[in-house]
Amino acid sequence: MLNGGDHRFRDVIASALGWWADAGVDALADDATRDWLAPPQPRMEMLATTPIAPAAAPVAAPEAAGLPDTIEALHALLSTGDYMPNAAPPGRRVGPAGTPGAELMIVADMPDPGDGEAGHLFGAETGRLFDAMLAAMGRDRARIYYAPLSPARIAGRIDEKQGEALTRLMRRHIALAKPRALILFGDETARWLLGPDALNERGGLRSVEHDEGHVPAIATFHPRHLRRMPAFKGAAWADMRLLLGVLGQ
Repeated sequence: MLNGGDHRFRDVIASALGWWADAGVDALADDATRDWLAPPQPRMEMLATTPIAPAAAPVAAPEAAGLPDTIEALHALLSTGDYMPNAAPPGRRVGPAGTPGAELMIVADMPDPGDGEAGHLFGAETGRLFDAMLAAMGRDRARIYYAPLSPARIAGRIDEKQGEALTRLMRRHIALAKPRALILFGDETARWLLGPDALNERGGLRSVEHDEGHVPAIATFHPRHLRRMPAFKGAAWADMRLLLGVLGQ
């Protein structure tokens, strides 16, 4: 088994399939041999010799069916729905936690290894640093609302199709949660909700658009990165102090 167990193995397989799809591979090799240089069969002959299968009923995507209009319905979609290309099985997803409607909402890119087993974001050592950061702001997990941009781990970076689906869903998520301020953890989160250079331009208040308006936000370092690069803790704390001013604290 690959490093990281079955969870990591499935991520590698999903990444490989996604790479082939992006490369244009749309069919497997046939069991029978085929003359690839033969001219194509005329269209009328094909219609005469090939049975026409009944059309399958289309499955409504969120774009066609409309996104959830309650936080409860959105949680259900995140936990069981097929809302993005190559969505992970429900058993490997990590959903939002905390208190919907809290004035502060934190958005991370995706669960860390081990968060699935823990059943929540920010587990183990990363969780201890996360809790310390909240305590420095006079808060704990029960007094905020936090959610992943992607409820499942994705091998590599979030691709364009996945990012578009997840961003649209997160903009509705923010509108339903109604926070007064946002913290965006990590480059991927900032890239999709603010723009490709958002984290490079960190150090000031930004604005995130959602389905009902906009909300002030900061983009800062994910706690997992601060564990590896503790020299950036001071910069992250300066970022968070900007939001304390927005929240009147």
